[in-house]
Amino acid sequence: MSHWSTLKRIILAVAFFLTAHGIPVQTAPTCSAQQGQLLIEQGRYKQAVSEFTCVIGADPTGVEGYRGRIEAQLLLGLYSDAFGDYARVTAVVTPVHPDAQATILAGYAARLETAPNDIQALTGASFARWAYFDYLGAIHLLDQLVDIEPANPYGYLVRGSSRLLKGHSVADGVVDLDNAIALAPDSPDVRYIVSDAYTYGLPDPDRAFAEASFAFEHGLETPRVHAILGSAYTAFGDVAAAASHVNTHIQLVTTQLVTTSPLRRTAMSLDLVPGRTYDIPLVVNAGETVSIVTSSNDYWDTILVLLDANGSPVLSSDDSWKYFAAFDWNAPASGTYRMRVTFFEGVITGTLRVSRK
Repeated sequence: MSHWSTLKRIILAVAFFLTAHGIPVQTAPTCSAQQGQLLIEQGRYKQAVSEFTCVIGADPTGVEGYRGRIEAQLLLGLYSDAFGDYARVTAVVTPVHPDAQATILAGYAARLETAPNDIQALTGASFARWAYFDYLGAIHLLDQLVDIEPANPYGYLVRGSSRLLKGHSVADGVVDLDNAIALAPDSPDVRYIVSDAYTYGLPDPDRAFAEASFAFEHGLETPRVHAILGSAYTAFGDVAAAASHVNTHIQLVTTQLVTTSPLRRTAMSLDLVPGRTYDIPLVVNAGETVSIVTSSNDYWDTILVLLDANGSPVLSSDDSWKYFAAFDWNAPASGTYRMRVTFFEGVITGTLRVSRK
């Protein structure tokens, strides 16, 4: 008998013993990106999501697991989940593979060169362009998709969003968004994308609030939906409601809360990684005007909430100075407040500067 045969018998015997005694046996995953893509091609999108989830589990910083799961989620109409996965790509894949975006786009370009009318590739490629802020590139692909499938709500939805976010053919974009709702009136994912467009593209707080509320009430309690609701409440002048939603946004994206020394009339530089939020004490006197400004050379979007001594949200800031958080506030009483601040959605690695004037 060979040494290999003997080793196999020993391994099987050990596995049998562990199983018999209720001890879990670790086995290598049998999933693959190739199998996941085959499931997509077969139209078995739920199974593809499971397959690519397994791929991600085996290689948490790999590009293909996320790319494939995003594509499958889009084809299921799970646009919020798909965008959430692009946030995870930014948080965990890009720091390890800085060329992740280029890899995804190149893969779709190759697929479309071979099969220009491939609905699945057009869907994945257009959403990648949209997620990476290439709205004109997305529109070009979505024009083609809508021509091929004129009853596909995704095509109208993301084309309309791209038009509003880019400020390109805005009136047509409004029609696109309404068409998407007409084709999928009960989808919270559709309403979420519409609310995003009316918040960050063509500002319409009433419309954004209505669409985000629909998404929220139908199960999409995500950081971005809370941020959209917070933005709407800010526009309505409801400071308390806005602060509550922004506080929830920050809670949902935070996995590490780091307390700093008190911030006086100076500035501090904070090293952020995905999931990290800074808790900054602010010692104030009654009637004092507190001025806070955030900035960064690494990312252009910050968000913050101010809490009182009981931990209740007092005020919030999102996109107050360009896309940076900032505020001027008259302290009603002396004491120590706490400011929690991070990058929007908590997915960026970089340095954040917080100044108190």
